Amino acid sequence: MAMKITRMLTEDERIAMQDDAIARGFYSNDRRVFTPGLAWFQPWYFDPTGERERAGKHVMIKAHRKGELGFLSEHYWRDWADKRAPICVVCPNGEWWEIDRKSSNGSGWIVTGDLPNITCSPSIVVDGYHGFLRNGEFTADLEGRGENGRERAHA
Repeated sequence: MAMKITRMLTEDERIAMQDDAIARGFYSNDRRVFTPGLAWFQPWYFDPTGERERAGKHVMIKAHRKGELGFLSEHYWRDWADKRAPICVVCPNGEWWEIDRKSSNGSGWIVTGDLPNITCSPSIVVDGYHGFLRNGEFTADLEGRGENGRERAHA
């Protein structure tokens, strides 16, 4: 059975989950709390509305420096920077993947659609999982590690 993006967290929900993880003695981004199928926006990287910056909250790339590539992909700046903040999703094996970053072997991913029904190309390679995200659904691992790839062991 293929895994889908099932829940989009608000910033308040994401922060509450991090706080809960810490209170339970886990890491703030622990995979036991942030499970496969979750996704959220990352306005602390870039906020196209400018709202976060006006509120005095941390933003890595200020609105007046919009378009500077840095770690975000040229595809994000061209296609999405006027519409939404960057996105993070939890892959089928529990690894976090920031879809709007540059990739380690190219310019990054071309993203189409809106959460939860996004499609990204080319394929995704994170530690223990290699597959595609099409219309909000992850394919099975392409390297034979099982439907959801291989999960990294808890520390």
